[in-house]
Order: sequence, then C-alpha cells, then structure tokens
Amino acid sequence: MTSDADTPASLQPPTSGLPPLELSRTDDPEVLAEAARDDYSLHVVPRSWRLRAPKMALAWSALMSAMFWVVVAAGASLVVGTVQALVGLAAAVVVHGTLCLVMSRTAADSGQTVGLFSRAMFGYRGAAIATLALGLTGTWFAVFEGSVLAVAAQAEFGGPVWIWYLVVTLVCIPLVIGGVRQAIEKVNAWLLPVFAAGLVLTVVWATVVHGYDGSWLTAPPSTPTTMAGPGWLYVFAIYMGVFSNVLYSFDFARMGRPQDHRVNGLHTFGYTFYFFTILVNGAVGIYLVHTIPLAEVSESGLVVGIVQMMGLLGVVFIVATQLKINTANFYVASTNFQGLFSRTFNLTLSRTTWVFIVGALSFAVMTLNIFTFINTWLSYQGAVLVAWVGIALVTVADARRRGRAQDVAFEFRPGRVPRVDVAGVLAWVIASGVGITLIATGSAIASTWALVGTFVLAVVIAAVGKALRHGRPTGIATRPHDPRDEVDDVWTDRVRCHVCHRSYVAVEMDRDPAHDHAAICAACATSTAFLDAVAAETPRA
Repeated sequence: MTSDADTPASLQPPTSGLPPLELSRTDDPEVLAEAARDDYSLHVVPRSWRLRAPKMALAWSALMSAMFWVVVAAGASLVVGTVQALVGLAAAVVVHGTLCLVMSRTAADSGQTVGLFSRAMFGYRGAAIATLALGLTGTWFAVFEGSVLAVAAQAEFGGPVWIWYLVVTLVCIPLVIGGVRQAIEKVNAWLLPVFAAGLVLTVVWATVVHGYDGSWLTAPPSTPTTMAGPGWLYVFAIYMGVFSNVLYSFDFARMGRPQDHRVNGLHTFGYTFYFFTILVNGAVGIYLVHTIPLAEVSESGLVVGIVQMMGLLGVVFIVATQLKINTANFYVASTNFQGLFSRTFNLTLSRTTWVFIVGALSFAVMTLNIFTFINTWLSYQGAVLVAWVGIALVTVADARRRGRAQDVAFEFRPGRVPRVDVAGVLAWVIASGVGITLIATGSAIASTWALVGTFVLAVVIAAVGKALRHGRPTGIATRPHDPRDEVDDVWTDRVRCHVCHRSYVAVEMDRDPAHDHAAICAACATSTAFLDAVAAETPRA
C-alpha cells in the first residue's frame, strides 16, 4: 500500500477539448483514511488494498463457525437418516465450492461489491434489491447467532436474557468497525484456534461423558417426513437456502488478490472451506445429536446442552463460534445498507455508522422475540438469493464466452448502465416468484424442489435473455469520453474526482456531462444531477 503524500498528481493531456484528467499512480491519503473505516464499500477496491491469501482465509473463516452448520445437519439426519444426510452434505460441498470458486474469482478480478456487480445484471436501480436482500440477510443472521450466544451466557450465569442480548451486541460492534483488512482478519486470527479446539473438545467430552455408540453412522430416520425425492436431495435443498454465502463470499473476495485466484478459489472460498464448514461441522452435529440428550434439536437447544455438559469451557467455545460468525454478519449487513441508502436515497453515512445501526436493529429484533417470523422471511428470501446466483453465473459465463477481460467485463458505473435492466429484473422476478409461491404451499414438492427449480429457472431465463439480445446488455448508454480509454492502466492510474476531490482507480471513473465532462468517481456519480445529465446526453436504447 502506498501513499501519494509526496508524489504530485500529473495532468493527462486533454482529449477532444475535455478537461484534463488529474492523475496519480499512488493511493490518495484521504481515500486510505476513508477505506480504513469503510473498506471501499462505495467504490472498487484497488489492488493496493488487497489481502494476501492467508489473511483472506482468516477473515473468511468467520463463516465457518456458525452453529447453524452443526444444527442443520443434526436435524436433517433425524429426518432422512445419517447416510442420506452425509450424501446431501457432500453434494452441498461440491455445489457451494464450485459457485464460490467462480464468484470469488469474479469479485477479485472486478474489485466490486455485490451491489456494484448487480448493476451489470439488473441496472442501477434494479441492483438495489440485491443490496436490500443481503443487508437484511446479514441482520437476521446476526440476530439468530447473537441470540445463541446470549442463551449460552444465560445458561451459565443466569439473569434476564435481554441483558445478554445487549452485552452480545455491544461486544460485536467494535469487532467490525475496521472492516475486513483492519479488524475482521485480526479478530478471526485469534478466534479460529479457539473454535477449532473447542469443536474437537466438544466431541471428546461428549464421548467421555455419554460413551461412544458407532450406530450413529447408520442411524435411520427418527422423525421422518414426507418428501418428493430422495433424502439426500431434501438435505441438499436445505443448504441451497443458504446460497446467501455465495453473496457473502463476493463481498469478502473483492479484497483478494487476482494472483491468488487458485488458492482462494479452491481453498479459501471453495471446496476446502466447505469441506470443513458443511461436512465436518455437519458430521459433528450428527454425532452430537445422537450422543448428547437434548431437550430440542435447535441452535439454542444444542448450545444449552454443550454448556450444561462443559460448563465455562462450553461458554468459551460458544463465544468463539458466535463472535466469529457475527463479524461477517455485521460486516455484510453494514456494507450493503450503506450502499443501498447512499445510491437509492442519497443518504451517505459511513459504514461505521451503519455498524451501530445494524447493532441497534439486531438488539431490538432479539428483544421482540419474532424468530418464527424471521425464519419464514429467510425461507422466502432464500428463493430471491438463489435466483440471483443463477443469473450471476449466466452473466459471468456470457462475459467469458465473449472473451471479455474479467477485470472490466461487468459495467457498473451509474452513467453507463440502464436505470433498470428489464430483461435481468424479469428473470429475477419470475424465478424468485415461482420459488416463493412453491415455498408458500408448504408441500413435500416445495421442500425438495422449490429452490432447485428456482435456480434452474433463473439460469434458463437469463440465458435465453442473453441469447435473444446477442449478449448485449439492454439499455446501456453508449456514451463517449470514457476515462478508461484515456489512461495507460485502469488499475494503476488514479483519477481525481471533481466533486469529492479524491483520487480513485480509473476503472471506476466517468465523465460528468453536468460539469463540462470533468472526471467523477463511482460514489459521486449517483447524484440526481449527474444521472439526469447523462440521460439528456445519450438517450437509452
């Protein structure tokens, strides 16, 4: 990471009478100070701010520790039996690993957030749906995981649970204020060994206390349910409900270095990560549910069982698991809410401010005790995010088929994408609508096929849409005067914005027709004046 404090900016010779670009080859100190708080949440991440693969893996390991992974597999094994559950887990590892391999590479190449990348699929306004959905997902997951930690503390120390809700919230907030590079990676470097040791210790402790019974590996269903397919597919469909992880990986992987594609794609975000996250955690959950007598098979039920068995050590283990996962939840929620309100309502608050807002919101929701409502919301929202993943895959595949360089393939600048990409939004709405309708029926077909059908439908509709328009995104303004064409390297050259007077990498810069085509950054280019001037300058197709 470099600073341009001692390096004066140069002026690019004017092109066709345009104002010259004010260029530099090093990072703007004001931008770096902002990034330390906001992690470039409204901008493309420059290559100088990226993390090396080991640090990226530590930061992303936050997702590995959610009790969700342990409990869902445990519950699924009671419905379909251990063997079918393990097959479903293995299938989920392969699919999640493949999706995150593709998406993590795309994010690292482009340096974009989910919100920025979504503009290439749905247009400037249409992308707001993605940021809203992901922001809510992060908040709801923070509520669930925070409540688990509060229940563990109450089980060991007593007291009203709302006090522990407050304590958990106050502890989580400072852990994510610095973002991935400044805080989350460092926090998880400390918590990962505690989590790993705690997971092993829990299995050993349960075996010593309750004995070992090898029949857990072949245990039949104990609470069978009607399903429209094999048991493993039923389990796999459950894990499709957390395709939100694919979007999480995008917001994290934009911090990765392109030269680390292989290690990050295969291991940090891909197959190795999901082997441990889904299969190992899931196997532990299946073992524990057949070993520890539990009042109920739920996150809180398992947590209480662990704390009652292990005492204070159990609390330490739960603290490590839940603080790790909530660093990711708070980060994703705050990043996406910041982007949503800045771009949609022109309300630009720092990501730090949004961390506090997410904390206050999650605390309020925990005290309202509306977990059933949130669970229902997440089941429907799962269809929306599954459809997003399907359309994103088609978008990436189409760009590669046409041989476009991945670091500039996905246009996101407000003045060069449509307000709403009708074809993309229709694909999203139709596929999501079908999935939500099926889920609402509560039928056996829905529990097995709703999300699978949503994904397939999204891919088919998006692919047909690409084919019908010959791969050309509809409505993109073919505007002249692109700063990308005026610099030597869009990732090395920084261009000064005439609005905020800060310099950002040229790949995100545009020309402002409202101010004599002066250079403007991606965040400042969200103003109504800029968008109206663009519309007047170039009619949309």
